[in-house]
Order: sequence, then C-alpha cells, then structure tokens
Amino acid sequence: MNENTILITGANGEMGRGLISMLHNDKANNNIIAMDIKNIDNSISSYCSTKIIGDILNVNLINEINKKYNIKTIYHLAALLSTQAELNPKLAHDINVEGTLNLLNLALQQGKSQEKKIKFFFPSSIAVYGLKNLKEKYNAGIIDEKKFHNPTTIYGCNKLYCEHLGNYYANNYSKNNNYIDFRSIRFPGIISSQTIPSGGTSDYIPEMLHAAAQNQKYYCFVRDNTQIPFMTMPDAIDAITKIMNAPKNNLKSTVYNVRAFSPTAEEFRKQILQFFPNAIIKYKINSQRQKMVDGWPMDTDDSAAKKDWKWKPKYNLQSSLSQYLIPELIKIYN
Repeated sequence: MNENTILITGANGEMGRGLISMLHNDKANNNIIAMDIKNIDNSISSYCSTKIIGDILNVNLINEINKKYNIKTIYHLAALLSTQAELNPKLAHDINVEGTLNLLNLALQQGKSQEKKIKFFFPSSIAVYGLKNLKEKYNAGIIDEKKFHNPTTIYGCNKLYCEHLGNYYANNYSKNNNYIDFRSIRFPGIISSQTIPSGGTSDYIPEMLHAAAQNQKYYCFVRDNTQIPFMTMPDAIDAITKIMNAPKNNLKSTVYNVRAFSPTAEEFRKQILQFFPNAIIKYKINSQRQKMVDGWPMDTDDSAAKKDWKWKPKYNLQSSLSQYLIPELIKIYN
C-alpha cells in the first residue's frame, strides 16, 4: 500500500479541481484518490492515481476503501450547497452530515490500523453564523469565530454540526488524541474563473461576473446593498494548503475564518463595469435567497488564521479582477 495516499471527496467541484491541481504539482503527493458521484473531469483525471465513482453515503464503498488503502490525509469536500439544501433539507442532512460521519469513521479506522494521526480537512462556511435581522447584522460588524452560532439555513446547521463532529471524533474516539487531526476553515463566498457556480447562495457575485464576460444580461438575486465576505478560488486553495501544512502545535483552534474582501453587490457591479462597460446587470430580488444572505455577517475576522498559520490572501477586490478573474475569463469566453 502507498503510504502517501490522499483521498479527496467531491473531486469534481470547484474546490476539488483546484486542490487536486495544486496537490499534483507537489511531487510528494504522488497517490491521489479522487472520489465523486460523477465521472472525474478530464481536466484533473490524469492527476489522480485512482478514480472512484461513488456515493459518500455508500457505507460498503467506504469500507472497501478502508480495506484497500493506507490513507494519510482526507479532504472531505463533497456537499449539497446552500440553495439546493433549502429545497431538500432531508437530502442535505443525509449528504452533509451522514456523509461526513462516514468519512470521519473512515479516518478513525485508518488511524487505528496505521496507529497514527490521519489529517482530516473539512470546509465549513459563514453559513454557520446567524444574524436575526439587518439591524443586528450591521451592529455586529466584523465577526470572529466565537460568536453568533445561530445558523438560519439547513446548510449552516449541517456545517456547524459537522465542525462539532470533527472535534468530537478527534478528541473522544482517539487513544491519546492520536488518530484524527481535524482542521476546518469557514469559507466566505468563493469566486472562480474556471467554473460557473451552481447551488450556492453567495453565487450572485460570480454569476454576475461570468454573465458579463459572456455578454449576457444578468439579474442579481439580492439587493444592491447586500454585503458578505468573499475570496478567490486560488486564495481558498492556498488557505487549505497553509492550514494543512501548519504544525499542529501552532493551531490554537480547529476552525478558522478566512476572507479577502467584503463588497456590496453594487460595489462589485461597478467594478465589473470598468472591465465590461456594456454589461447589463440589474436587480431582481429572490426573497428566500435574500433572507439567507441577510443572516450572514457583513464581514468576518480572520486574525486568528493570520496569527496561527500565517494566512494572507493574495488578491484584494481590485487585483482579483485585474490580475486573475478578468484575464482568465477573457481566455475562456473569447
């Protein structure tokens, strides 16, 4: 068995593709298992030593993986995103909670059989926070990791519970805490040039951008003054790399905020118009999605991540557009 095996669930997602591409460039990671419910995308297929088409809810499949491989690290990215989750709360719970539980049990079995810690990365979300109304949201301002754990969506409930599950498994099922090294990041909205988003409630900004790049009219589903934090996909991948490479003793927590910029929808629209002056971007509010975003913080405090594992975003709002998003989108759509 290869001792450097890395398992990545949700491999076909925006984050999965970026992470696999990054790990492939590190020659120490020479045995990547990509797992997804659909065929692994051609853009990353050649980077993976093993491709598993299957469901994280399939316990028999998880058991087969446990028997066949010695896994050192698990990146559990598979999830049902926020907007889709609201349409089917039961399915969201099954995938987001039961699926995570299956992967934590896999990590536990691997840790016991190998008698060492298995690193486990779990991407959480600002959806774990819940503000009662806009007044509380504006008064709360920048929120750290310890406040407002009152999620208003099933997705946020799932994510917060799984953070607790990860800590529980790391601290209670491990002999001398020696089997699971659980690490999690609460991501803001993520903007990628490579894939058009689907199913996320923060997707109004990347959708706006992709529509403008394709010369398509776009109706933004939130108000013009809606404000939550964002970051680019390259910075998100970099954050995962940094927290997973950080010495365990440096980490004062298992869950950290990260962010890069926090524009209103209108501020971002005006930035886009500087690059695509003919873009038609209007507002058509979706009350359900607006309510979800209104429950999330205007911005988050990522000072703990900066202190403990030297987190620092590469891109601010302006440079994300001029140096990364716009050049890449022009290549894709022109």
